[in-house]
Amino acid sequence: MNKLVSIVLMSVVLSLSPVQAALLHTSGEAKLLALADQVQLDLQASSLAKTAAEAKLRVDKIVKVTEANLSPLLTDSDRFEASQLQIRAEYQYQDRERVFVGYLAERSIMVELANLEGLTQILDAAMISGVNEVRQLLYKSSQEEQLKQQVRALAIADSYAKARHLAEGYNSQLGPVVEVNYRNQSAVPRMKMEGALMAVADSGGSSYQAAQLEYHDQVDVSFELVTED
Repeated sequence: MNKLVSIVLMSVVLSLSPVQAALLHTSGEAKLLALADQVQLDLQASSLAKTAAEAKLRVDKIVKVTEANLSPLLTDSDRFEASQLQIRAEYQYQDRERVFVGYLAERSIMVELANLEGLTQILDAAMISGVNEVRQLLYKSSQEEQLKQQVRALAIADSYAKARHLAEGYNSQLGPVVEVNYRNQSAVPRMKMEGALMAVADSGGSSYQAAQLEYHDQVDVSFELVTED
């Protein structure tokens, strides 16, 4: 008797459920372009000498002179930071034999500029001070967090728009979100080649075009697709 009641109740429940659910998978993407207004300079000071003490002395002097020359050009919002000394023996091969040529001392210098207007002067002053290499110019935006949030919201909106369009095409309706896969690692600025740093010759020397940053975000989402029986 209980088994019969159970079967009857199941039939009633099924008859009261006029919908069947399938899954709809889609991706939302968005990108924003913004001009950089900040930059981080990664500089390298190095010196090769016959003794480790002399190599250290020379590279420390480069860092000290660089800091002194850049200090009047930096604001309270800027930052100057030099790494610890690294030193190693250098060899060259002559007639298949390894020959000691000296000790190479190196220190990295990081300069963060809150404004791009002083970039040219900073680079010139650094090279005059004895800096051996400009390893990288890393451009940034002071509005980075806001831009990331904005492009994320656009990607979410894009996923909904695509899903609604697909659902309408199948004469269905969107149900609740079943699964979300957020690709957080793609929400970072990328340097566009056409917006990279370029030196432009003019009568007064060199000027620099600000880099263009691209913020990209993507989200994969699965909706319940509701169709009438």
